Amino acid sequence: MKYFDYAATTPMCEEALEAYKECASTYYANANSLHDLGTSAEQLYTQCKRTISEVLGADTDQLFITNGGSEANWIALDFHTNNSSGKHIIISQAEHNSLHKICEIFKKEGYSITSIPLDESGRINIGALQNATTEDTCLVALQHINGEIGTMQPIDEVANWCEEKQIKLHVDAVQSFGKLDISHITKRVDSLSFASHKFYGPKGSGGLYLKEAHNTNAKRTSQLMLEGNTIDVPSVAAMTVAAKVTVGDCHSEFTRMKYMREEFIDKLSSINHLIEIYGCENEDFQLPSILGLGIRGLEGQWLMLECNRKGYAISTGSACDVKYNHTPNTLKALGVSDERAKEFIRISFGKYTKLEDVIGLAQTIKEIVYEHLGIDQVEKVK
Repeated sequence: MKYFDYAATTPMCEEALEAYKECASTYYANANSLHDLGTSAEQLYTQCKRTISEVLGADTDQLFITNGGSEANWIALDFHTNNSSGKHIIISQAEHNSLHKICEIFKKEGYSITSIPLDESGRINIGALQNATTEDTCLVALQHINGEIGTMQPIDEVANWCEEKQIKLHVDAVQSFGKLDISHITKRVDSLSFASHKFYGPKGSGGLYLKEAHNTNAKRTSQLMLEGNTIDVPSVAAMTVAAKVTVGDCHSEFTRMKYMREEFIDKLSSINHLIEIYGCENEDFQLPSILGLGIRGLEGQWLMLECNRKGYAISTGSACDVKYNHTPNTLKALGVSDERAKEFIRISFGKYTKLEDVIGLAQTIKEIVYEHLGIDQVEKVK
C-alpha cells in the first residue's frame, strides 16, 4: 500500500523509534521519583524540553508537554480566557474540530464566538478580522497551515493587528511544525500548539508554547497540566529526536515536496479540465505537501475506495471529519457547495513518498476517471 495521507498522521521515523526503544529500556523510572533512576529520567525529560524549546525559539519554562495538539489547543484557550476580562473569541471557519468544540464549551460559559470564512485562496481576510474585532475581543485563534488544502494563514499580519488591539493570539501549528522553521512565528504569538505524530514522532505526545507561562492566575489551566502525573519519558524523547530530524530537513524536504506536487499535477494534465484544486496560487502561502482537490463527476469517498483497492491510501479530508462523515470545515469556510464538497479528496506527501509512487497515483486516478466516466464523457465535459 502506497501511503498518501501524511496530513492525517505520519509513521515514526527510524531515529525516533530507536530513541523510544533505548529510553524505554534505560530511562524507565518515574521521573517524579527521588531515587537515582527517577532523577536520570527527570534529567532526560528536562533536556528534551530544552531541545524542543530551542527548535521553537522559546525558553524552556514556556514549553509544556501535552498529550497532543487538541489538548494543547484546549489548554491554550483556557489559559488566555482565564487571564482576560473579555468574552469574545475570533477563529476561522476552517479550524480543526478540536478548536470548534472548545469554542462550543466557551459559548455555554457566556462567550461569543465569531467564525471568519476564507477567501478563494484559502486564507482569512485581514479586513474581515478587523471588522469582527470588538472592545470585548480577548483572543484570536488560527491554524498556521490548513490541514486539508495546505494554505498558510497571514500570521504576521494577524499578529500586528492583535498587538495593536492588545488581543491574545493562539496559533495551531500542528500542520507546520517539522515542515517549516516556525521559530519566527513563536516570537509573534502568545501561544502555539504542535503534535508529535505529524512530524514522525509517536502518537499521544505534543506540546504547547505559552509566552506568559509565568502567569499563575489561571488555576484551572494548572489543573489541566496535571503537574505531578507520570511522564511518558520515552515518547517525549522520541518526539524530541523526530523534531530535530524533521526541522533539520525541512528546507530540502519542502523543495522535494514542491517538485512532487508539480509532477503530480502535470501527470493529470489530460483531465485537468475536470479538476478543481483548492489552495493558494502564491507558492509563498502554500504548503506543497498537502493537495486538496475535487474531480467533477466523481464522489470523493468512492474515488478514495477505488484508489485503496488499487493500493493507494488517500483521504477525503481531515480524519476527524471523515470518521463522522462530516463535510470538511475548510470547504464550508470556502463556501463550496454540498455537491462539490462530496467530490473532495486530499493527497498528502511525506518523507517516505517516492516520485515513482506519485506518478503511479496520478496514473491510477486518470485510469479510474476514464473507466468511470468513459472517454467520450471526459471529452464532452471539455
